[in-house]
This record gives sequence, structure tokens and C-alpha cells, in this order.
Amino acid sequence: MLDERCLHLLNLINNECNGSGYKVFEISDLTSAFPTSLSMDNDAVRECINTLSQREYISVKYEDEAEICVLPLSKGRFLAEKSIDEEVLRAKEMRSYFLYSFFGALTGGAVASTLGIIVSLLVK
Repeated sequence: MLDERCLHLLNLINNECNGSGYKVFEISDLTSAFPTSLSMDNDAVRECINTLSQREYISVKYEDEAEICVLPLSKGRFLAEKSIDEEVLRAKEMRSYFLYSFFGALTGGAVASTLGIIVSLLVK
């Protein structure tokens, strides 16, 4: 499985390559597209590109010091779509967990109130 940095780069390449052809990227533009929390530099971007290329997620047509020409392969597009589907599934699960806890708390409050009323009536 890919780490978060390589997956972010793959998603970026997939989003930019809408057609079926190769696209030229500047390494500095790819580096600046990452959030600062991932702390990427040009060497780390090149390392991720090599990893994606070796695992056949992207095809590299040429590469020089400042630019790279890449094409996302079907395996890379499938992985990006799969990660989006997993994210949607996680969001649905979180919503269902919220509903379960809300109705559980509501039921617990109703039961506690009912018991409190019963106890107060029996004590009188």
C-alpha cells in the first residue's frame, strides 16, 4: 500500500490528467501542491514518483531537473477511485455511529427519567 504522500501525489496527477495523454508537470509545482504537514521537498516528490512508477501506478515519459512528463495508468486511476469510495464509506459509517449514540442517549435519558418518576411516586 502507498503512504499518504505518494497517495496525495497520485491523486494530484489523476486530477490534472483528465484526458488520456501525458501531462508535463514542474517539480516545484508538485512540491508546492502538498500541505505543509507532509513536509515535501523536490527529492521527496521524485522519490514518490519513482515509487509510483515502479509499482505501475503512473508512466513516466521523460524527466529532467525541473519537469516531468507523466500519465496515470489504469491501476493508478483505480486506486484513486477506490480511496474516494472508502472515504465516502467512512463518512457514512461515522454518520451511523452518530445516530446510534444519539438514539442510545435519548433512550437512556427516557429510561432514567421514567425510573426517577417511579421511584419518587413510590417514596411518597
